Amino acid sequence: MSQQTPSATSRPQRILSFIIAALVVVSLLCIVAILIGTAVGGFAQQGSGQGLWPAVFVLPLLALPIAFVLMIILFVLTARSRSKAAKAAQAAVIPPAKGKR
Repeated sequence: MSQQTPSATSRPQRILSFIIAALVVVSLLCIVAILIGTAVGGFAQQGSGQGLWPAVFVLPLLALPIAFVLMIILFVLTARSRSKAAKAAQAAVIPPAKGKR
């Protein structure tokens, strides 16, 4: 079995990965805050339209779909870079034929 070296990720791919992770983590924290606030009764006492609650409530509704779209973009970028690397590796191993047989 041959060993393959992992392909290096590009800077935009790393940045996109961190943005996705940040959006998902912040969304999950907001969901946990809503659950805790509802259980404690703070969500109903303050009213859902006052204070910080509207932002906490809307953020997961926006951030999770955006993270999903960014994940699809990341998968496409990764597939394209791996395809280019595979073609370059194949071209380096098999030189083009010269002339017809």
